[in-house]
Amino acid sequence: MNQIFLALLAAAALCSCGGPNYTLSGKAGLAPGDTLRLRSPYENDSVLATTVVRRDSSFRIRGHVAGPMIANLMHNDRRIGAPILLEAADIRIEPTGDVRGFQFTGTPLNDAFNAMNAAQVSLGNVLQALENEPDTPERRQKLDSLGRIYRQIPGDALEANRDNLLGAFLYSRRTDADPAKARERLAQFPAELQNHPVLESIRREIEAGERSSVGRPYMDLALKNADGEIVALSSLAGSGRWVLLDFWATWCGPCCREIPHLKEAYAAFSGRGFAIYAVSIDHDAARWQRFLAENDLPWTNVLSPGEGKQSPAAAMYGIRFIPSNFLISPDGTIAARNLPGKQLQARLEELMK
Repeated sequence: MNQIFLALLAAAALCSCGGPNYTLSGKAGLAPGDTLRLRSPYENDSVLATTVVRRDSSFRIRGHVAGPMIANLMHNDRRIGAPILLEAADIRIEPTGDVRGFQFTGTPLNDAFNAMNAAQVSLGNVLQALENEPDTPERRQKLDSLGRIYRQIPGDALEANRDNLLGAFLYSRRTDADPAKARERLAQFPAELQNHPVLESIRREIEAGERSSVGRPYMDLALKNADGEIVALSSLAGSGRWVLLDFWATWCGPCCREIPHLKEAYAAFSGRGFAIYAVSIDHDAARWQRFLAENDLPWTNVLSPGEGKQSPAAAMYGIRFIPSNFLISPDGTIAARNLPGKQLQARLEELMK
């Protein structure tokens, strides 16, 4: 009798939430037995569903969403295809035949997102071909004009989708740097989206950006180094030194290209009261430790992997891209942000005369 009661209770609970209202299915180029997870990047990377690839290499996920949301289809730590606009519908994964690998189809929001991505890939191929041509005034003019069009594609898609989740998601990728303007733009999204996790994440970024703006005091961090020892940012900052707080990752190509410039700056100024506190947001601690062992990075290196793509340290400082850095003055205030390459050395030379 108890088992019958529990079964009826479970069925009632399923009915109360409406039961499954979406499916996600297809083939993702994986082997039978591989595990796939559907994660929500704007909700602490929580797992929405888990499935195993079938014998015919296909998979099928069924679930319930109360409203449209952003999801990532993950195989281990690798995202398959672009983010998904997950909504009540039958959504299919399909190969694209280009660098994207896969796309998700079956809803107007996903189809609009696919069209934007396809346009960027197509124009990106044209730009890449131009990069390989001999340098001429005509080539430079084409690169300039087509480059502007390429960069405007997401903006045009955002404007065309300001009344839905796709527009909110695209805005989360290119939020206005001016906090007042960003808040004004957020208010323009529909009322039903105002409490959505995507817009909430933008608000948190705006607030963090304000807390870490030039002229504000630095916020302390206490993170583990490669030996497992906790090292605080305050052990370096605010004690008469100029400190560069640097956010990076081993998988970030531009970050790695900055390392030679950091080494030059460190060699030139460390003896004059300059230090670096480098925060890696790598998910793979072992990879980060190997990178440190194989490369001579003589400054303080710590790790803040966090959950999903956003580490707690990066979230505290409102980091939206890497590399990102903050130059902290001897009195503990933030003197400058995002000084790349030679600009860092030039600024230090100016400040440390």
